Amino acid sequence: MKRTTVVKWGSLKIGILLMFVIAVMFWASFSGGGTSIFDPKGKFICYFRNVSGLVSGSPVWMSGVEVGNVRSVDFVNLDSLRQVKVVCRVKKSVWDRLTKDARVQLGTIGFLGDKYVEVIPGITGGPAIEEMDVIETIDAGDAAAMFKAGEEAIDDARAFVSELDILLARMNRGEGTLGRIATDDQLYRDMTALLAKLTDLTSGLQKNQERIISSIEKTATSVENLSTKVDNNTGSIGRLMNDPALYDNLSASTAKLDTLLRRINDAEGTLGLLASDTALYSEMTNLMARMNNLITDIQKNPRKYFKFSVF
Repeated sequence: MKRTTVVKWGSLKIGILLMFVIAVMFWASFSGGGTSIFDPKGKFICYFRNVSGLVSGSPVWMSGVEVGNVRSVDFVNLDSLRQVKVVCRVKKSVWDRLTKDARVQLGTIGFLGDKYVEVIPGITGGPAIEEMDVIETIDAGDAAAMFKAGEEAIDDARAFVSELDILLARMNRGEGTLGRIATDDQLYRDMTALLAKLTDLTSGLQKNQERIISSIEKTATSVENLSTKVDNNTGSIGRLMNDPALYDNLSASTAKLDTLLRRINDAEGTLGLLASDTALYSEMTNLMARMNNLITDIQKNPRKYFKFSVF
């Protein structure tokens, strides 16, 4: 005979409670993110042109700390920049940092990991946003754009390497200036000879410089000795610089010479008459002319002036 199983009400209540707790834990794990489901949260809206795989439940970070999660992701197509509407929930404990100048952008966990929303706080102490206000977004780019930029960089690198290979091949064949430099040792020989000449020239300049310095030192020594002699009243220059008798004699001689010149200018005395009176000059000129005529006549007719008799 089959026995009837009787389930007690107390056991049934425990089972129902456990199922409710498990359900709440699952819901919290999928929708609550890294924050507690019991923390009060506020919502804000942000728009993106491309969310690049962002889904509901993705975390919301602020300064590297998870502060909420993405509530919903919906297409709205408002304009070219506002294609997707994202509603985020953030803990009320950090709500005062969501000021009017706060910004949001998409981030990636790892290089190709899951997406998250990063909140860039505004200035501390500014006016906080209201519930369901819109926070402006910063387009940080997406992985596709990054890969495309990487491919373009690789293509540029390949083109550069190809051109470099062509250049090296031409150099190895001795083409162009670089090729001649790479294959012909004539430039090396010329440069070696030039360096040798420059070395000789530098050595000669150094020797000349040493001689000049030696001459300057000797001149400085001579000047120093001369200055010492002058200071010690030695020699003619020292006497001239330090002995007042020579100055007095020169002064007296200058005064006498000045008096003599003044008397000559005033036509006083023989020198004065010679300097200022032209009559003496005329007489002397006439005398010289007559003497010249007399000498000429004597040379022509000596008998006229000199008579010799023996008896």
